[in-house]
Amino acid sequence: MIQQLPVQEDNIVAFLLSGRLSHADYQAFLPRLEELIKVHGRISVLLELTDFHGWDLDAAFDDFRFGMQHQDDFERIAIVGKGILQHWMALMAKPFIRADVQFFNQEQLGEAWDWLREPLQLTALDQAPPAPYRRILVGVDFSAHSVRAVRRALDLAHRHGGHVNLVHAVEQVAYYEQDYGPLTAPDLDLELMESAKGRMQKLIGELDAGDLPRNVLFGSPKSVILSQAEALYSDLIVLGTHGHRGIARLLGSTANAVSHNARCDVLTVHIGATD
Repeated sequence: MIQQLPVQEDNIVAFLLSGRLSHADYQAFLPRLEELIKVHGRISVLLELTDFHGWDLDAAFDDFRFGMQHQDDFERIAIVGKGILQHWMALMAKPFIRADVQFFNQEQLGEAWDWLREPLQLTALDQAPPAPYRRILVGVDFSAHSVRAVRRALDLAHRHGGHVNLVHAVEQVAYYEQDYGPLTAPDLDLELMESAKGRMQKLIGELDAGDLPRNVLFGSPKSVILSQAEALYSDLIVLGTHGHRGIARLLGSTANAVSHNARCDVLTVHIGATD
């Protein structure tokens, strides 16, 4: 599956690649990419591989043909993944495209975004005053705790003239067979995705704060939140924690990891017994 990630820059696009890519995936994906090239001209691309298992043969040919047809349309391509195989797949792309292609481990996601944005960035003054929060990302798990976190984020955005994006992570289902190891359950994954999208829409309706930007993406909460924070250039991540039980299972268990790995500020909204 190929999912486009929202980004702030016009000439950078980002995609989340998961599972095993098919010819049908490319038939849906390549026209969108061609349209982006047509609109913005030469672009840079981030490809984030999560639970990625490569291509079908037809999809591999689609990828090769597109690369040959658009050799001069890409400035930089950052491929973020893990393991030797994914690194090797990134290296295989270099001879067939004139863009600068670099592979980054998942822990280097921030470095990948820095590298893509490098031609655009201006050196900031070291002693510049802290900027107000303008791009706030909220990780939600549809609990009352995350609703409180969203309301806190909306209040901050109102005070500082910013905007809020919501994100929810759908963890893909895997089961094991002795001879084949981990296998995926794509039909169940799609059901979980559609259910989560419905719950996200319901949450937005309950907030009565307009049609908030939101994304529901496959992956672990930690990786999805950090990925979206980088893609959206967020200056604040807001997460809810759950009462006296400390760090909660879904978002709370991720809050510590997000706090230690995010490159922007992280606000954890504690919800005590009286909330």
